[in-house]
Amino acid sequence: MLGLATTAVKARILAGFHSEVYGDPQVHPQPETYWGHVNPIGRRSCYDEGKRVAETLMMDYYRQNKVDIRIRPAIFNSLRRPQYGA
Repeated sequence: MLGLATTAVKARILAGFHSEVYGDPQVHPQPETYWGHVNPIGRRSCYDEGKRVAETLMMDYYRQNKVDIRIRPAIFNSLRRPQYGA
C-alpha cells in the first residue's frame, strides 16, 4: 500500500493500532508521549513488534517520499481528551 501511495495514486494511508502494540504499560492512562513497555522475546512479541515495524515503515515512507500518512496509535485512548505537551 505504501508503494502504491508513492506512485500514481497519491493516496492517504491511515494506520490505527491497539494498545497491545505498546506492551504492558507502566503508566495509566498512557499519554500521547508514552513509548511503551514491550517484551521483544515474549510469546506475543511478533504481534507487538510487527505493528511497531509497520509504524516505522510508514514514517520512513513519509520522510523519503512524502507519502500522506496518518498514524493513530493507542485507539483505546481516542475518546479522551488529547494530552499535548505532557
